[in-house]
Amino acid sequence: MANQTTSPRADRIFTLPNVITVARLVLFTPLVIVLLARPDTRLAATIALVVFSGTDWVDGFVARRTGQVSTVGKWLDPIADRLGVAWICVGMLIFGVLPWWLPLIVVVVDGVILLVGLGRTDRIRAMRVLPIGKARTAVLMVGLPLASLGASTVPYAPVIATIAEVVLAVGATMHAIVGGQYLHGLLQPPPEPQQVGPDDSPD
Repeated sequence: MANQTTSPRADRIFTLPNVITVARLVLFTPLVIVLLARPDTRLAATIALVVFSGTDWVDGFVARRTGQVSTVGKWLDPIADRLGVAWICVGMLIFGVLPWWLPLIVVVVDGVILLVGLGRTDRIRAMRVLPIGKARTAVLMVGLPLASLGASTVPYAPVIATIAEVVLAVGATMHAIVGGQYLHGLLQPPPEPQQVGPDDSPD
């Protein structure tokens, strides 16, 4: 039996999808936070947030369409997503756009998962993105721009802010549930190594 080798494409670091992922973290995250500082620039912050949210889908789409799916990208995308959302939530808290409980839930849950995951890399490799995790991200990515818009000077901003708070409450609840599921998965014992019997030995 021939040994399976990792495709050189999967080991690439400098790919277009990975560049998009890094750009959304290091460019759009600070831009959103700066634009949130004043009510009269929060409409622009909302647009930047929508772009930030949209590029979360774009990098994966580009990776699949161009055949540039990489091992680095599979790790980089969720890490950049979680860091970006956490920083934006903290910035929105500082400028009075979000209630205190949302950044607290996001930062605490993600922080616990990160700390536990650093010691359980064996389990991280076996874990997969949960469907509810994708849904959670989608809800938060809708709620955050609504919160920014609700704290701006646009007409009906108070109504938008109320809608945003409801959406974000749902997203925060889903975030806590997803975090609990990931934590449960990380705390499971590592899989048993498969025993190779006489009939299973390679040719």
